[in-house]
Amino acid sequence: MLNNNLITYTQKEHRLPTAEINPSARKIISKLVENGFESYLVGGAVRDLLLGLHPKDFDIATEATPEEIKSIFKGKCRIIGRRFRLAHIYMGNCIYEVATFRGSDPGDRVIKKGQIIRDNVFGSVDQDALRRDFSCNALYYDVMEENILDFANGVKDLKTGELKLIGNPTTRFIEDPVRILRAIRFHAKLGLVLTDEMKQCIINNKHHLAKVPAARLFDETVKLFHCGHMEIAFNALAELKVLEMLFPNAAKIVSTDSHWNDFLITAFRNTDNRLKNGLSVTPVFLTACVLWLEFIPIYHRLCQQGKNSHDALHEAASQVMVNQREVLMIPKAIQNGIRQMWMLQLRFKKMFGKGVYSTLHHPRFRAGYDFLLLRGSINPELAAKAEFWTNIQTMAPEAVKSLIFGKKVKRKKMNYEL
Repeated sequence: MLNNNLITYTQKEHRLPTAEINPSARKIISKLVENGFESYLVGGAVRDLLLGLHPKDFDIATEATPEEIKSIFKGKCRIIGRRFRLAHIYMGNCIYEVATFRGSDPGDRVIKKGQIIRDNVFGSVDQDALRRDFSCNALYYDVMEENILDFANGVKDLKTGELKLIGNPTTRFIEDPVRILRAIRFHAKLGLVLTDEMKQCIINNKHHLAKVPAARLFDETVKLFHCGHMEIAFNALAELKVLEMLFPNAAKIVSTDSHWNDFLITAFRNTDNRLKNGLSVTPVFLTACVLWLEFIPIYHRLCQQGKNSHDALHEAASQVMVNQREVLMIPKAIQNGIRQMWMLQLRFKKMFGKGVYSTLHHPRFRAGYDFLLLRGSINPELAAKAEFWTNIQTMAPEAVKSLIFGKKVKRKKMNYEL
């Protein structure tokens, strides 16, 4: 079935930098076509290439079913997913996602209270396009003919710089509330404008995020954290009252205390800069920064009740994680990393003796140290501590030994203040 709204752009018209298309993705598409299946490069890769960006992921859409894909790529393909069944094709060290065109007939689809719980209805390319979320993601590149198929005026919307949903915005947000976070991410990362209508629709439907499985919501939050423009995304999250759906307790604190707002802005800006410079990032760091706002008052209260600093830290961390898991299911490995970062803030108080060596060689030292510098950027009282741990990293071994053992230090009982 052909779509009357289809616009086809030739290579002369779209000028897509075809040399940047991943060779393996091109090979997969070619093999599917050779086997008689209509297949395209789709979505984010096409959109980003049109915007002059450099995509890392190259997703593929095809009329072949997951089982047919698996039979073509024997030994290199795995079918995944229950909500949406997909084929993952393994080439080298990379995984390429191949999705079968989604259809519009009821079939194997389960919808509860407007939200799509299961959807394995297959169809044609034009049906698939209109099932996608945003117009800029309903772009299909034909690697054989070098044409772009545009079913929802996505190219035009990219040129005007507006982010538009396909279909009724309220219906689409209810179908999959995660689209709210995707809208904010595309606004921040791609510079696409959220219209007043879109903003109001997000505000009206943000409560549906509570229906999203907590583990999936955390995964989408991490994508937002690492979009490279989290400072912009954070401002949008705050403006549209979405932050409270992700980190409810931190949202209350940051909305009434500019000190903590500055803290988070600085954290997001630092991570954005690391990404721009090609440096590694981890979800542990920004998650620890956001949850710190809730952690600190709990920690201080426990210390004032007579708990020692070590026990208070672990008890406060546990309470924060319990509070948070109803909204975002933070994986255990990330929870452990956060605890270690926070515990290092206590260890940084001890600047003498053998403990300095173990702190320096702690596996989370770098993240903990960066966190200390972040805290110091808004708290001048941490300047001396930050200077000590900065200098000691580049000192010669003998100089370190002299510094931490060279003079007697009157060892006072450590206070609980972090």
